[in-house]
Amino acid sequence: MKFTAKLQSSRTELLYLVTGAENGQPSWAYVMVDKPKHEMFKVKVKTDYIFVPDYGTILFSGWGIEPPEDIKQKIKDQFS
Repeated sequence: MKFTAKLQSSRTELLYLVTGAENGQPSWAYVMVDKPKHEMFKVKVKTDYIFVPDYGTILFSGWGIEPPEDIKQKIKDQFS
């Protein structure tokens, strides 16, 4: 495996699509979780409300139940 492929693979493990609600409106965010915060993120996201920026970098976010197709494609192109 080439170094770039390995790097991309490890980054993919830290990429999450988080869905929820903000002010009663459905919302979503693709977040790249900081590696040192990864384990805590996995626990908190299942059991509690989280403030996503506390755990990493928001790559894309928006309103609705799920991201639009163009955003999904951008994530696929960048991380697949």
